[in-house]
Amino acid sequence: MNKRERIIKALNFEKTDRIPRYEIFLPEFIEKWKRYKNIGEITDIYDYYPKIDIGTVLADQDGPFLSLKKIERRESHTYYERDSWGRLLLKKDDAYFEKELEVIFDEKDKLDKIKFEEIDLNEKHKPLKEYSKKVEERFAPVSGVLGLFMGASRLRGDVQFLLDIAEDTTFCKELVTRLADFTKFLGLHLAEITNTKDTGIWVYDELASRERPLISPKSFSEIFLPSYKEIFSYWKKQGIKQIILHCDGNCLPIIDLIVEAGFTGIQGVYPTTGMWLPDIKKLYGKKFSLIGGMCNIKTLTKGSHKDIERQAKAILEVAKDGGVIIGTHSIGDDIPVENYDYYYSILEEIERIW
Repeated sequence: MNKRERIIKALNFEKTDRIPRYEIFLPEFIEKWKRYKNIGEITDIYDYYPKIDIGTVLADQDGPFLSLKKIERRESHTYYERDSWGRLLLKKDDAYFEKELEVIFDEKDKLDKIKFEEIDLNEKHKPLKEYSKKVEERFAPVSGVLGLFMGASRLRGDVQFLLDIAEDTTFCKELVTRLADFTKFLGLHLAEITNTKDTGIWVYDELASRERPLISPKSFSEIFLPSYKEIFSYWKKQGIKQIILHCDGNCLPIIDLIVEAGFTGIQGVYPTTGMWLPDIKKLYGKKFSLIGGMCNIKTLTKGSHKDIERQAKAILEVAKDGGVIIGTHSIGDDIPVENYDYYYSILEEIERIW
């Protein structure tokens, strides 16, 4: 069974030859790993851990104003960048986060005045199409787009859009409906050119914090649910099989609505948010696939070998009938290499009797 077949079977709740694995190694961990293993520059970390089935996402998270995308000004290690969502961002070379200075729909009436650009997706996605062929040589390819909550937040402003959700449902629905048309065609084209209709498309929408959703079930139902239903119905009619929500926070209070929207699974199921994968698996069985489960905040960073083994085996136990891909959100340099190696060895041990 190759990696594509394994992912397809798992997401269709069919038994696989071993549990599928999802892992993104961050550059900082890779450098640490090379030093620890005394490995030179040539070796690829995924050659060392060859049983990872998904190691990247073929994503296009650009917005509908591609022509605006450029660095407008640089001052030493600080620069001002206009992105494809129309935002002006303050960035620093040595900083991960950015500061939002301007947004394109800073006034509500601009929604009727500023039109989304017509983007030649065939031209835009040429490099990604070529890259996807290389990815498929190593992994089961999956694609990804930005979701409606995050996209609308970029168009309107992170804080302002939350205020809008509380104060002006009608405006929010208009903004989200307009964005949905853009997302619908972008996602379909992306799935087609990356050959991921049968594997999965990730929808990146950070709807929740570590403790709870950022919006109420009522707001999700009124503002986002109709548009998500329309997008996903269209995608499924066009042959897209699996639609996976990427959200790192606690989605439990709105997870029934997420299922109703048409999502077939979620990537971002972590115990530090109160989302313990075996418990969710018991609730949803073969209705909703789960990707993640391993904790990269406490267990893999500071946990004992017993902790790592206990958590991995609990996930593996509920994964036997499909519907589960084990992994973390990402592997950073706060995770000791020896801990990751031990976790990998536990999977190897279990798979011998899988």
